[in-house]
Amino acid sequence: MTSASTGRDLPIVALDVHDPRAAAELLDVQHAAYRVEAELIGFDGIPPLHETLEDLVAEPGTWSGVRDDGRVVAGVLVVRSGRTCSIDKLVVAPSHHRRGIGRRLVEHVLAKEDAEIFVVSTGTDNGPARRLYESLGFKIVGMREIGPGVTVTRYDRWHPRFAMSFDGDVANYESARPGYPAALFDRLGEIGLQPGARVLEIGPGPGTVTADLLDRGASVVAVEPGAAMAARLRARFADRPCAVVESRFEIAHVDGPFDLAVAGTALHWVDLSVGLRRLAELLPAGTWLAAWWNVHWPLHDDDDPNEVVIREVTAPFVDVDHRFAPYARDVPARHEDLGRTGQFEVVEHLRFTWPWQHDAASLRALFASFSDYSTLPERAKNGQWESLKPPSQYT
Repeated sequence: MTSASTGRDLPIVALDVHDPRAAAELLDVQHAAYRVEAELIGFDGIPPLHETLEDLVAEPGTWSGVRDDGRVVAGVLVVRSGRTCSIDKLVVAPSHHRRGIGRRLVEHVLAKEDAEIFVVSTGTDNGPARRLYESLGFKIVGMREIGPGVTVTRYDRWHPRFAMSFDGDVANYESARPGYPAALFDRLGEIGLQPGARVLEIGPGPGTVTADLLDRGASVVAVEPGAAMAARLRARFADRPCAVVESRFEIAHVDGPFDLAVAGTALHWVDLSVGLRRLAELLPAGTWLAAWWNVHWPLHDDDDPNEVVIREVTAPFVDVDHRFAPYARDVPARHEDLGRTGQFEVVEHLRFTWPWQHDAASLRALFASFSDYSTLPERAKNGQWESLKPPSQYT
């Protein structure tokens, strides 16, 4: 190892695991790196910690890495599946920690791969890894238990065009998406939705929630990033107390205070490391933020015939890791996400159930309003999409 190496001056190169020397050095780094993580999370059952050389060579995916004085000291393994790139492993030799090598490897993957969705998982108690991914724009998707009291947190990073995809067909979105039950708005009435209340709405779309807020006597400041959606809001509520701010919430010019902030099936598009701090500036102490999401069918119910059909039809088009609970139902992950800055205390989680029936046309319209389907290339929409093995590794 050269004494002058800092990490920044070490080039990132392709690593060939079929080269016996490279594979052996990489396995040593992997075992050492995961021993550190095992200590951090208090769990030594991490699969890569116990892999053999044969296991490493047989894995699908592509390795890139860093050598110092000719020896492998770091590596990242990526697996492609359709539009998704999974960072299946990120390993840095303990002797080379805190030199920015891990960050450089992730940035290398983000720049090199032409994927639209990047996914990664790491131990929930692995603070350094989590801070790295969050600083690079990855968002918490969910958590799953891998041992007694030990969980893994999954992160996604989606291309910005997904968040703006709804603007491409406002009419279909407005007609295809269901509203929300009256019981939800009754609960909002108990925490701030009163006649005369000033309500901040994040991501209103065409006004599905906005209409109910106005009907209950509130004035609304609706922050909507899509130009077409914002135009629809202005036209729809031209004669009502609704001010439309066309902007991403994180950079929106909005003046508080507000009596309540709400986000209906929208808060996942906000960078909460910024958004929560912004909300804390706009909401007086004791004021509520209410965020909720629609779950359109009983996901992850293997006995439900609709779920079986939906999985079969949609499997080639989206990356869904069924080891994790659906986003809206992963309560621990949502609580951790919303409490990450320490400025909000998660007080309650409620679930409302009500019937919503579809025929073939309405179900097709609903899927067309989902960003991960509406952004598919035309060949995929016509059934010409290559389905690859989905990523399944632990990082």
